Amino acid sequence: MPYLLKSCLLIAVSFVLIVACQPTEIQETDVSQAQSTECRTVQHKLGEICIPPDPQRIVALDPRYLGDPLLALGVKPVGMSVYSYSGEEGFAGPTSDDIEGIEIVGNADQPSLEKILTLNPDLILAMDFAHEAIYEQLLAIAPTVLLQYESTEDEEYTSFKVNLRRIAQIVDKEAEADAVLARYQARIEQLRQQLSRQPENIEVAVLIYYDGNFAITFPEHTTHEIFSDIGLTNKIDSARANAISPEVIDQYDADILFIMDYEQRGESFFLENPLITSLEAVKNNRVYFVSPDTWSANGPIGVNRILDDLFKYLPEE
Repeated sequence: MPYLLKSCLLIAVSFVLIVACQPTEIQETDVSQAQSTECRTVQHKLGEICIPPDPQRIVALDPRYLGDPLLALGVKPVGMSVYSYSGEEGFAGPTSDDIEGIEIVGNADQPSLEKILTLNPDLILAMDFAHEAIYEQLLAIAPTVLLQYESTEDEEYTSFKVNLRRIAQIVDKEAEADAVLARYQARIEQLRQQLSRQPENIEVAVLIYYDGNFAITFPEHTTHEIFSDIGLTNKIDSARANAISPEVIDQYDADILFIMDYEQRGESFFLENPLITSLEAVKNNRVYFVSPDTWSANGPIGVNRILDDLFKYLPEE
């Protein structure tokens, strides 16, 4: 019966017609059989779900919030989705070396159900903002945990630390999460020791250039969390990410300015603009162009790569 179910679902996915492949009474029998096998109950956005106690074939449908934390915990998924930046694949933290051997199952916002099915997963991890609409289709393939993005009054889900601990609870790797975060904190302390001034006396800002416009980072952006952990003063404190006019960029001038150039225009494109060259950070040679993919991270692998950059750029020459 499992073979028939999966064959039926594969045909349905191929024709983009996800429908029930078996009569209701047969589906109910399969559900009751699944519930009777050994499993572990976890909480997720849609309530409770029973998952394998030791999943071996995990598919992660977001590289930033799911793939990176799994890899940091020593869990290599069999499949993972990616982002697309101007037609190029992006992983928001991990590199192609980190994900070697992992099957790509499409874009994070539109994963291929057919590819997921062929991987025969025993657990799927998904995000509510991208995958809640296809949850039932995913659940027909394997037990699916839907993680919530928006924070609640009780927890700041967008914190990479909180997100890591959520993933660790699901895959039973909480001790590994403790070790990962301890190493992160040790690096933070090491970086603080290398600064020539007290961290709070150093102003920093991150600007994004995308689709011909500048924008400021939103409060949930991981760089805000990292800067706060170091103790730096962040010049950007807007309630939401917003496109900004070049004429007001001087409001975000800082001791150190980081630019995430998604369009890969190159440094000369910016440094030939009088509104940019008038900034004190530029005059003092403290503007740095950083990888948009890396600096979009929300997992320990990407966060540590951001720290690598900060070790290079924060200490004064």
